[in-house]
Amino acid sequence: MFQRRFVVVSGKGGVGRSTLAAALGLAAARYGLRTCVVQLNTRDEQGRIFAVDASGYEPVPLVPGLPLFGCNLRPADALREYGQMKLHFRTLHKLVFENDVMQRLLRMIPGMNELVLLGKAWHMEAQERGNDGKPAWDLIIVDAPATGHGVSLLRLPQTILAAVPVGPMADDARQMQALLEDPNRTALHVVTLAQELPATEALELCEEARVKLGMPTGNLFINMVLPTLVDERQLRALQRAEPPTPLLVDTVAAIAAHARWHEAQQLQVRRLRRASVLPVVELPHLFCAMGRAQIETLADAIVTGMETAESRGPAPEAAR
Repeated sequence: MFQRRFVVVSGKGGVGRSTLAAALGLAAARYGLRTCVVQLNTRDEQGRIFAVDASGYEPVPLVPGLPLFGCNLRPADALREYGQMKLHFRTLHKLVFENDVMQRLLRMIPGMNELVLLGKAWHMEAQERGNDGKPAWDLIIVDAPATGHGVSLLRLPQTILAAVPVGPMADDARQMQALLEDPNRTALHVVTLAQELPATEALELCEEARVKLGMPTGNLFINMVLPTLVDERQLRALQRAEPPTPLLVDTVAAIAAHARWHEAQQLQVRRLRRASVLPVVELPHLFCAMGRAQIETLADAIVTGMETAESRGPAPEAAR
């Protein structure tokens, strides 16, 4: 379930990518895996969920007593660290990278900020070591940008190699690309809602990941799936109940509206299960703001869903 060490979570904006990343991280940490949820220069959603400040560049604990950490990578910090690693001396880095001319030049290079962020995430997985010489992290979960920006981010190593095939930057881009294409180390999880537009975009992302990005994929998570409240027979019985008090009428109307919403969702769930080449995991709608208790519930659902998906075997034409 958590065999691969570098996991990217992506999907359309508003489908719950950060929530899924948090719950996935919590599930892994409860298995004893030292896990870091990595945000990429964005609002601190992980800190909001876990009620801590995870807005800094350095990883901080998210849950007391569990090996779960979070950080928010910023381009300036990532570039500073990269420059110091390459030049070895902080004063030399300041001379080369922090003068006004170089700063303006770096801002003119398309995708430079995104490249150093992806490079830092790669470095955390591939290079960072603890005092015992073992990898510092058992699992890196990248809370990636929404679909369009996320795909552009993951294509950056290809873009760099096409434009600059030799040199230090090309060497690093080649190693990043090797990580993103390694089925033993990497998985892309896709998140969607059971709605037509997000579902369509999710299916396109699944295909694009395999065909254009060459990335190994994990699961397709359908977030916020409604429960069944009553069946049709029970609904009809409620509609015929006497006397039809205002409270009963309003309650039956609400239940009927929920049933219509549920059926619309199930139409998309069936569509996703038919069309997806990724194993599908459904996550419940919790009808409340996300906090620690809700993330615990989702973590349980993720583990159960992933175990069920694994027991069924890979989907046809599934990821490499």
